[in-house]
Amino acid sequence: MIFSRALCNFDVPQVQAFFMNYYEILGVDVNANAESIKRAFRNRAKLLHPDVSRHSRSVKEFQMINEAYQILSNTEKRRLYDLRLAHGKATRSGRVYYRPGATTNGYAQQHYYAYKKKQETYQPSRFEKMFDQFLFFFMLMAGLSAIFYGIYRAVGEPIEGVNPFLGIFFGVVFTALFLFVWDKKQRMDH
Repeated sequence: MIFSRALCNFDVPQVQAFFMNYYEILGVDVNANAESIKRAFRNRAKLLHPDVSRHSRSVKEFQMINEAYQILSNTEKRRLYDLRLAHGKATRSGRVYYRPGATTNGYAQQHYYAYKKKQETYQPSRFEKMFDQFLFFFMLMAGLSAIFYGIYRAVGEPIEGVNPFLGIFFGVVFTALFLFVWDKKQRMDH
């Protein structure tokens, strides 16, 4: 009895600045492999399990080591936790939340500004300009064809049960929208 009580009296690392460090809770190194994490969890679980330990804090401590093991044993959760540990923000609950923004070395920020600069100085090739013009005229002809075909069906040879004015309406709307968007694109390019 005395021996088991002495084993249960080890100190669980206190949460400093409202931050739970799962590596300290399990008593392993940050670079520990999965086997050593599992071994550390089992050793602590044997000592702190509420059915075995009569310690008053054993339930809370067992929940803490169980939570730490759940995070560190899963490779994806551990990777995210390590990112949060390095760049994260601790809250009063002790949980670590990732804080997006500038990184410590500025790597992402450098690439973002390089990408923006490349976009601003981008000049389309001759082929891209010709392809844009081809698509523009093709889509314009599709809209105008819908208008003319609707007029032809309304005036020339109406089909029983088919409303030709619907084709005229959609042709006009499609062509107007297409010309509006093309005009906006041309203004943005110049």
